[in-house]
Amino acid sequence: MRTIPTAPEAKRRPSLRGRPWSSTDRTGGPLDGLLDRVRETYPHLIAERLEVAHPGDDDNVYFLGDHERGLDRVQLDTGPDGQPQFIIEAEQRHATSDPDEAATLITTWLRATHR
Repeated sequence: MRTIPTAPEAKRRPSLRGRPWSSTDRTGGPLDGLLDRVRETYPHLIAERLEVAHPGDDDNVYFLGDHERGLDRVQLDTGPDGQPQFIIEAEQRHATSDPDEAATLITTWLRATHR
């Protein structure tokens, strides 16, 4: 498992994993509501979607965090077009098909490391 950078390191470290994924970006799947819910309860959220080199590669990977504690503290993998199954990874790994459960877990994990 990757070490989470300290707050000063996180502020200096640019994003290297993907492109910003804002509240107006949509997949058309349950992921949209999941991220909307996380943004409502964790307003500091910064989401990035993996950018891949080849069109056939899986780009359904999202890195979630904030500028204060790190940009990729929680990784979220989804099916194509934002569909379940949602695989959430940080210090632990959890899989669920329930977007509400995924949003709650992501918010809990983000808050646990946000001081």
